[in-house]
Amino acid sequence: MTSDNAFFNFIIMTGRVFKMSMVSLWRNRLLSLATTVTIVLALFIISVFSLTIIIANKSATMLKEKVDLTVYLKDADTNDQVSAFEDIIKSRPEVKSVKYLSKDDALAAWQKSHADNSDIANVISASDNPLPRSFEIQTVNPEQIETVANFLDNQDYASLIQEISYKKTKDIVDRLIRITGFIKTLGLALSLIFMLVSVLIVYNTLRLTIYNRSDEIEIMKLVGASNSYVRAPFMIEGMAYGFLGAIISSIIFYTVYQMSLPPAEQYLEISGLSSSLFESLWLIIVLQFAIGLIMGALCSMVAMRRYLFGKNKK
Repeated sequence: MTSDNAFFNFIIMTGRVFKMSMVSLWRNRLLSLATTVTIVLALFIISVFSLTIIIANKSATMLKEKVDLTVYLKDADTNDQVSAFEDIIKSRPEVKSVKYLSKDDALAAWQKSHADNSDIANVISASDNPLPRSFEIQTVNPEQIETVANFLDNQDYASLIQEISYKKTKDIVDRLIRITGFIKTLGLALSLIFMLVSVLIVYNTLRLTIYNRSDEIEIMKLVGASNSYVRAPFMIEGMAYGFLGAIISSIIFYTVYQMSLPPAEQYLEISGLSSSLFESLWLIIVLQFAIGLIMGALCSMVAMRRYLFGKNKK
C-alpha cells in the first residue's frame, strides 16, 4: 500500500513539474523562441560541417580509388620484357594493382572517349595504331604515387618506358589532400566555436529565465520544496529547448541534404555518394537530438545551481 502511494505521489509530482515547465515555456514565448532559434542555428551549423567533413572523407576515399599512375611502353618492347616489367612493378609494396592495356585496349578507350565525334574517333585505325601499350598502376595510398614514379624513372627501365604520366595525377592528389585537411581543420574549429557560443547563449538565456521567476522559486522554497524539485522544471525546460531545436534543425538539415547532394555528386563526378552517406546522415540527426538534450539539461543544471548557491551564500 505504501509503495503504491509513493508511486502515485511520484506520478503526481512528475505531472506538476512537467506542467510547470510547459507553462513557463508558453509564458516566456519570446525568450523560448530566441533560445530555440539559437540551438537550431548551433545544431544546424555543427551538422553541416560534420556532413562536409564526412563527404570530404568519402570523396577522398572514392577519388583515391580512381587515381592511378600511367606508364607508357615503347613499341619495341617484347611481350616477355613487358611481362617481366609488370612483375617488377607488382612486387613493390606501395602498389595496390597493375592493369595492362594493349594497343587495342588503348584504341578502344580512344574511340569511347570521342564517341560523340566520329571524325576524331576514326582518325586512328587498328591497322595504323600509334597509341602505345601502357600500365595503369594504383597505389595503396595516393601519397605513394610519386614514390613509385621515382622508382620507375631511372636508367634501369629507360629502355622500356616511353613516358610516365603522373604530374597531372600528382597535382590532383596533392590538391585533394590539402582540401580535405583544410576542411577537417576548419570544420572542427568552427564546430567547437559555435558549440561554445551556443552553450553560453543558452546558459545566459536560462539564467535570465530563472531570475525572472525568482519570486516563484522563493515561494517554492518557503513551502518546503527540495532543491531537486525546484531544479526539475528548469531541467525539463532546458531539455525542451534542446529537443525542439533538434527537431527543427533536423528538418532543415535533411531538406538541405536532399537538395544539395545530387549537385555535389555531379560536381565531384562521384556516383553512389548518397547511398554511402545514408548511415552517416541518420547518425548526425541522432547526435543532434543527443547534443540538444544534453546541452539544455546541463545549462539548466549549472544555471540553477549557481542561482541556488548564490541564494544560500546570502
